[in-house]
Amino acid sequence: MIKEGIKVKLKSGGPEMTVKFESDLGEGLWVCSWFVGNELKEGTFSEDQLDLL
Repeated sequence: MIKEGIKVKLKSGGPEMTVKFESDLGEGLWVCSWFVGNELKEGTFSEDQLDLL
């Protein structure tokens, strides 16, 4: 189950991300953050796109 603070990864690959919160754009959408070097990135992903780590 996805919840705030857990680590996830996209099923298609990519960096390890931390779930920040559930988006208000729709149910099952999660805002996640990750680093590329020293730069903090953020994106919104559906629960179906994410794997728990």
